[in-house]
Amino acid sequence: MLAVLAISLLLAFLLRELMPHASLSLVFLTGVLVVASRTGLGPALLASLLSFLAFNFFFTRPYYTFKVADDADVATLGFFLLTAAITGNLAARIYQESGRRQLALARLSNLHEFSRQMVSAASGEQVLQALAGHLHRSLALPVAVFAADGRLVAALADGDNANAAESFALGGAKRPAGLAQVQGPLDADLADLARSLCDQASLALERIQLVADLDQARVQNEAEQLRSALLSSVSHDLRTPLASIIGSTTSLLDYAEAISPADRQALLATVVAEARRLDRHIQNLLDMARIGQGELVLQRQWVDLQDLIAEAKNRLQAVLAGVRLELNIAANFPLLWVQETLITQVLVNLLDNAIRFSPPEGRIGLRAWVEGESLNIELCDQGPGIPAEAREAVFMPFHTLIPNHPRDRCQRTGLGLAICRGLIEAHAGQISAHGGLDGRGACLRIVLPRIPYQGKP
Repeated sequence: MLAVLAISLLLAFLLRELMPHASLSLVFLTGVLVVASRTGLGPALLASLLSFLAFNFFFTRPYYTFKVADDADVATLGFFLLTAAITGNLAARIYQESGRRQLALARLSNLHEFSRQMVSAASGEQVLQALAGHLHRSLALPVAVFAADGRLVAALADGDNANAAESFALGGAKRPAGLAQVQGPLDADLADLARSLCDQASLALERIQLVADLDQARVQNEAEQLRSALLSSVSHDLRTPLASIIGSTTSLLDYAEAISPADRQALLATVVAEARRLDRHIQNLLDMARIGQGELVLQRQWVDLQDLIAEAKNRLQAVLAGVRLELNIAANFPLLWVQETLITQVLVNLLDNAIRFSPPEGRIGLRAWVEGESLNIELCDQGPGIPAEAREAVFMPFHTLIPNHPRDRCQRTGLGLAICRGLIEAHAGQISAHGGLDGRGACLRIVLPRIPYQGKP
């Protein structure tokens, strides 16, 4: 303020020879306006008084005294003081109103940013920490935020954090989610602002809790579905081949002498086929359990894809008789760095699915090729295909595209392709479903990373 008045006084001295005597008061009025627009009402009135005294002391006769010899100068000084006080008051009010508007705009921006954080917050901890930060910035007061269990989540203060004067409950009445405390005192505007922030935080906490409840319900539903599927598996997929094995072996024991060699051979083949089917299903259940519990530990070794295919064909020997399996393995296809039993199980599951949906004497093509740093294995059938909207869902547990297929001798649990995805992803690979060749059937493609050969298989 004093600097502005000093500048006004200097300008008046410089202009005293160029301007009428009475007009020099405008220089001091300008200084009063500058002070009022940068400070407030009190400094503006003080600047008006000091400008009045300076104008009287330096620019009215007799000079360098506060006496006034001319009555006209008395009137000029009086009007100058009145005008300076009024303009200073108006400028100070404009300055204060501008400050209030800027503060309101800053708070609105803070609320908007806080709302964005509340929408994207994924945990109650994030909500409470964001609330503490915004309360502290908006109110410029010490803040402490507690979780529902009484744990201190965040405490922000510029100085000593005394006991809070204002408390705001978070969450609903039936499900408290925490408490925000602000060291006051708070006026009505600040209290409303703090309450608005806490209400937004409460809504975000309720949303997160509802999502958690829905997730828990979904997990419980999936667990119940798994339990039902396992019970169904035990009652159908396990008992059906066991019944066939028991029936065939009982016939061999009870009617050994009466059964012809050809019938005896057929019964033994039935026992072997049903035992292998039972073994595949038990292996699927064990693999699914290990994948779900995160207990799948790979025992990798170098293996030839041709050997894996041969083993898969051997396991499916009985059901492969009704289809034609055509192989197209690229000459440069390298050895695979995988766990042999798991990838064999994947091929068994894929072939079993392809056989299930293929028409009698249908062709199943299995080809493998190298593409950059990826190894591709694709199996295509001539069945009804997979609709585009279901090509991702078929890899979900318990999803069966055709629940009651004519070739199914027992109820399907829908675990085969889900197990394939889990086993392939455990090898850092991918598996996906595509449309069949020539618009017919479906193709299931495995993509594995190409790993340079580093030793003997």
